[in-house]
Amino acid sequence: MKYRVLSKNGSEKRGFTYLAVNYVLPSMVKVSSCIRLGFNSTIYIDNEVAYYRRRYLGKVLDYKSAADMMVSTDYSIKYTGGYSINGNRVFIDKNFPRLIVVNNKVVDTVESIAKHHEVVEKWMINFGHTYAYSHRIATSVEKEFIRSKRVKWDDYNYIVGRYLHNNYRRKLENTPLDLDLLPYIESKDTRALREIKESMNTEILNIMDYKY
Repeated sequence: MKYRVLSKNGSEKRGFTYLAVNYVLPSMVKVSSCIRLGFNSTIYIDNEVAYYRRRYLGKVLDYKSAADMMVSTDYSIKYTGGYSINGNRVFIDKNFPRLIVVNNKVVDTVESIAKHHEVVEKWMINFGHTYAYSHRIATSVEKEFIRSKRVKWDDYNYIVGRYLHNNYRRKLENTPLDLDLLPYIESKDTRALREIKESMNTEILNIMDYKY
């Protein structure tokens, strides 16, 4: 399978660890290597071995796939999409449309937003990047997915942007208790954090009041 290098840690002395993503149905690999590669370099994975230009690159240290992620649409999410702290769940706001029509084509927002944006964003954050940088990289993956569907990115982005705006203005009903708050903290969005806290408290009270 073909992967694109999105980030690296390490040095020539200690060796490098690369994070690379397959853009089709996003999957992520971490590869250990002593060879220096640039951003967007294309590598190939065969079982647990990575290759670059048909030459041995290194061993695969970790593998994750968006297909293995649980996607939940049961909650209110202030930024529409999000992920759990442990990275096992991805969230899409329950009021956000599952299907939208752009350029006379139907786009599944669970595929575009949850699996091609939020999942990649969380992988990047866990690799040590800031939310802002991770968000930019994830947007590029989402953009490539949309273009692969022969849908114009600007038209898609305009329609999604309207829903995002309306969703942000809507008062939260129930926020998952394990929602990763890093995007709100790094964005210094005190309004959203205050509303999320209130929503989480409401959910806790509902659980405590539940009659067995």
